[in-house]
Parts: sequence; structure tokens; C-alpha cells
Amino acid sequence: MRAFDIMAEAKMRQWEQDKKDGKIKPSGGPTLSVESGDSLEKQLFADITRLIRRSRQEPLQTSAETLREAEKLQVQLSARLERTGACHLSRYVADRVRALREGRDE
Repeated sequence: MRAFDIMAEAKMRQWEQDKKDGKIKPSGGPTLSVESGDSLEKQLFADITRLIRRSRQEPLQTSAETLREAEKLQVQLSARLERTGACHLSRYVADRVRALREGRDE
């Protein structure tokens, strides 16, 4: 499974580079960010944080959808961390996200 993760991450980075080079037109799809040099886990955590904070400024209906998207990303992040044996880090991230959702972490 690790080989698949490496290939998927390489494909994602290539897609981002192609997008920057203008080979691919940007779509109105997902609102995830990819910052060069950051691990996928770090990118996922940044996107979760951004989505939760954005949900606070949106109307209730839109906010609920944004929070569902953040939850999906959190599941992905937790699975990646636990698969690599970083169970303590996964628990720490879950605590940080919970605090952010409750408004205790700004």
C-alpha cells in the first residue's frame, strides 16, 4: 500500500506543476490547497483548519457542507497517520481539530 501512496502523491504533485505551467485549466472543483514542499499530511491538516475557520463565516447551510468536507479530510489524514504508525500524532491532530471546531483554538 505504501507504493500506492508514493505514486498517488507523485501524480498529484505532477498535476499541480502542470496546472501552474498552464498545461491544465483550473477547474471550479475542490477547494483544497497544495503547497510545494509540504507533506500531504501537513497539507491535509492546513486544509482542515482552513475549512473549519471558513465555515464560521458562512451561512448555516453552506457551513454544514464545509464542515462535512473538513470531516472527510480529517478521516483521510487520520487513516494516513495511523497506517504509518503515528497513532499518537493522529490522536493529537484529532484533539486539535476538535478544539478548533469548538472555537477553543485560534
